[in-house]
Amino acid sequence: MTGPTPRRTPARPPARPLTRRLAGPLAVGLSGALLLASCSAGPGEDDGGVPANPHGITSADPSGTADPGAASGAPDASGEGPTPGSASGGSASGEATAGEAADARADQRAVGAAAGRAASFGFTNQVSATDAAIEDTRQQARLRQTNTSGTTVDPAGCKAPLTAVDWSPILMAGADASRIDFGSESFAGTGTVEVASLEDAAVVRAHRDHVERLVADCPELTMTVTDQDLQASTFEFTARASAAAGEAVDSGLVWTRTPAGGGAQTTAQVLIGQTAEYVMMVSFIGGEDVAGQEFTTMAEEILAAAEDAL
Repeated sequence: MTGPTPRRTPARPPARPLTRRLAGPLAVGLSGALLLASCSAGPGEDDGGVPANPHGITSADPSGTADPGAASGAPDASGEGPTPGSASGGSASGEATAGEAADARADQRAVGAAAGRAASFGFTNQVSATDAAIEDTRQQARLRQTNTSGTTVDPAGCKAPLTAVDWSPILMAGADASRIDFGSESFAGTGTVEVASLEDAAVVRAHRDHVERLVADCPELTMTVTDQDLQASTFEFTARASAAAGEAVDSGLVWTRTPAGGGAQTTAQVLIGQTAEYVMMVSFIGGEDVAGQEFTTMAEEILAAAEDAL
C-alpha cells in the first residue's frame, strides 16, 4: 500500500467542558456507535430482535443517560481518564515501543494510527478496550437479540430497520477486533474508532442496506422504551445520511434522539469503511455539533488513517 495521502486538517472543535455523562447518549454495553444500548430486562417474546431496553433507560434514569464510557473507561468529568495500556486496541497514547508495534495485529495497528490522528485534533484522552471488554460487548449484543420486549416504534414498520442498525465492527463474529474511545476537555461527548477483521462481508453489506432503509423509509419516528420497573420513556428520533464523502467512507449515518416534550438532544455521526480484509468504524456522539462539517471531516480523516495503516 502506498503512503497516506496528505489530508486537510480542520479546526479544533469548539471549547466546551468534557462531561462524563452525556445527555441521553447511546449507552455503551456498546461499541462506540451502537444505536441501541444494553438491555436491563429479562428475555421476552420474540418480535423481531428488538431489545427490551435499548437505551439504558430505567426509572432512576428516565432520560436514558447511560454513560457511554462505562464499559471502556472513557475520560471522566475532569478529562483525566484511566491511563491507557497495551490493550486489544493497541497503545492509546500512540507511543508503543518498536517491539509492541512489531507484535501488534493489523487491526491493532490500524486503531493505533486512527488514535494518533484523533490526537492531532486534540482528542488526547484515549482508552483502549480490552479483549474481555470486547467479548462482553458481543455477549450483550447476543442477549439483546433474545430480549425483545419493551420497545415500541411508530410507525411500526420502522421497528425492524431501527433495530437492525444496532451493529458495529467489533460485533463481527470470530473477528480480531480493536477499539479505542477518545475525548478531550473541549468536547462534551465521546469519539470511538473500531477495526475488525472481515469474517463475513455479507454482514457489512446488510448493515449498509439497513442504514439506507432507515434513512429512506424512517427519517422520523417515535420510540417508547419501557424498563424493567415498567417506567416508560418516549423519544423523537430522526435519521439522515452523513455528508461524508471521503474515499474511505462506505456508509454514513447521522441520527438524533430527543425526549418527547422537550429535553436535551443527543446526536451521533457514524462512518463505516471497508477494505478487502477489514471493516472500520469512526463515530462521534454528543451535541448537535457532531453532525456538522467540522466533525464530518475529522471522522473522515480518522477513518482514512485506519485504512492507510492496513
